[in-house]
Amino acid sequence: MTWSVTLPGATTELTFTPVRASDDTELIHDWMNRSHVVPWWQLGVSTPEIHAYLAGLTHLRPWLVSAGGVPFGYVETYVVAEDALAAHYPARPDDQGFHLLVGPLSMLGTGVPRLMGRAVLAWLLNRGERAVCEPDVRNGRMLAYCRRLGLTSLGEVDLPEKRAAVLACERAEFDARWPGDRAAVGVLA
Repeated sequence: MTWSVTLPGATTELTFTPVRASDDTELIHDWMNRSHVVPWWQLGVSTPEIHAYLAGLTHLRPWLVSAGGVPFGYVETYVVAEDALAAHYPARPDDQGFHLLVGPLSMLGTGVPRLMGRAVLAWLLNRGERAVCEPDVRNGRMLAYCRRLGLTSLGEVDLPEKRAAVLACERAEFDARWPGDRAAVGVLA
């Protein structure tokens, strides 16, 4: 189900569309192979491999994010209890997880990626009391991004592919920082 939102205080409408491997592989392949993405996603692989990755996702729900009709972001959302991450920290049964990236470098620093993060958190926090992510501890840009959104550290863990910082945002803290965001996203999205 595609959903759109304009968050409180913003003028940019964001649209979240479920990724279809048949239609979106080329674009996501391009983004996954960009120099600012490859070290963190480790998916700088061929187009057929990206297609297989997207087509093979099970518990991860992939989204293509657009601003004003122009795609710029890729997001994966998931229920942590269904993911291997749950075994690496004190996960709660309703923890909601996410991964995200911004493809075009021209979008960085515009404020639109922060809107995407707020929308993702609002969407997840309408489904659970806490949202988490696990960026590589060396990814300073992502760690700073998460801090600006209001996520705080639950510690570091060793995952098979990286040393990760487990970051979390509680619903009450999010609502205090970004009042009205969860209502703007709604529960139907």
